[in-house]
Amino acid sequence: MDRPKRSAEPGLGRRLTLGRTLAGATGALLLALGVTIPAVAAGGPLDESFGGDGKVTTNFTPRFDSASSVAATPNGNIVAVGMAGFGGPNPTFALARYGHDGSLDSTFGGDGKVTTNFTGEQDNALAVALQPNGKVVAAGGAGFSDTDFDTEFAIARYNVDGSLDKCFGGDGKVTTDLSATYDQVNALALQRDGKIVVAGYADAASAHPKFGLARYNRDGTLDKSFGSRGKILTPVRKGAVAFGVAIQSDGRIVVSGETLLGGSNTGFALVRYNRSGSLDRTFGRNGKVSTDFTPGSDGNNAVAIQRDGKIVASGGANTGPHATFALARYNTDGTLDTSFGRDGKVTTAFTRHGDFAEEGLAIQADRKIVAAGVAGARGANPTFALARYNDDGTLDTSFGGDGRLRTDFTPRGDDAIGLVIESDGRIVAVGNAGEAGEGGGDASFALARYLP
Repeated sequence: MDRPKRSAEPGLGRRLTLGRTLAGATGALLLALGVTIPAVAAGGPLDESFGGDGKVTTNFTPRFDSASSVAATPNGNIVAVGMAGFGGPNPTFALARYGHDGSLDSTFGGDGKVTTNFTGEQDNALAVALQPNGKVVAAGGAGFSDTDFDTEFAIARYNVDGSLDKCFGGDGKVTTDLSATYDQVNALALQRDGKIVVAGYADAASAHPKFGLARYNRDGTLDKSFGSRGKILTPVRKGAVAFGVAIQSDGRIVVSGETLLGGSNTGFALVRYNRSGSLDRTFGRNGKVSTDFTPGSDGNNAVAIQRDGKIVASGGANTGPHATFALARYNTDGTLDTSFGRDGKVTTAFTRHGDFAEEGLAIQADRKIVAAGVAGARGANPTFALARYNDDGTLDTSFGGDGRLRTDFTPRGDDAIGLVIESDGRIVAVGNAGEAGEGGGDASFALARYLP
């Protein structure tokens, strides 16, 4: 099965592989062959109070539905966002809210589910955050079609009951055009002052895609004090796409993604911005850092900041003939933290068929790091995959016996994409179940919750 990734075409997958994009196509990680991989626990400390067995699936349409991001409320509710109806005529933003037991919360949208159409073409929610007042902010891309290649950043805000908040953009929805081709939000963060920061890719169909950022005021208008009237396009090396964003305690903004290093070799990319949107030249080289794991396709999907200010980035590395989870930790100046793994970098294999950490990355209160993604991406039955690491980058053997867990929903292939740690320490991963049906078959939102 060719594993779908974030594509420059919203809804045609989740993940953009930069080297192939610059050549005009997306693709999966290289097929893993001939590598001995230790056995990984197929089950784990699933929280059986959630859905009866620790797992919940939700259908919006008879086609391909997938959750990409998740947030948790202080009272135990869970909000997942993604796309509903890929393969049909009009894929849309999709949101679902669940109670602490995994049941759909009928006070949200009437049945726990909400869909939102921006364009009448293909729209996809890829990131979510909850405001202190309980309102939900979702962001992604809007407007892809077979004839129109000018997609836009798309943001929607919802009231607690799931209705669109008309105080935001006039009707609850805002779109922003950053370039003449593909623009899409992949990550979202809220500032302490309530402003909304989004990051993704801009001009992704060109030879040199860029990091794209925008910042919005509480009412959905662009914050003109940020960058160039609210928007920023940042070139990184020979081309780059952004997938993660995090805000430091001092207000500086860290954006992570993937950059082309040369030929088909891609690596992690991080850029740090001052609060005004200018590049923070105390970070790396003129505000930018790139990290190579292998001579092949390495890519970053998520970023998180520890309490001590160190920066953790996760994604995948093509280590020889197979792909693995890949994590790197950086000091506050952008140098690799050599107390983490080997020279600041860690890779983790689950299977011989390719594993990749998606946007699921979180840091526990005890400094342990949790990453989520897919195990066996090119195998017969890809599954949810979670790994937990100690502060030094070693696998935490109290988690699943060896630090790794796999969770199976369907024999067709499942993929964990987003991750959140609840206030009581329980871990919630979201993605899709049955992704082999993408493009017309039936796949659904999938959630799994694990005991702390």
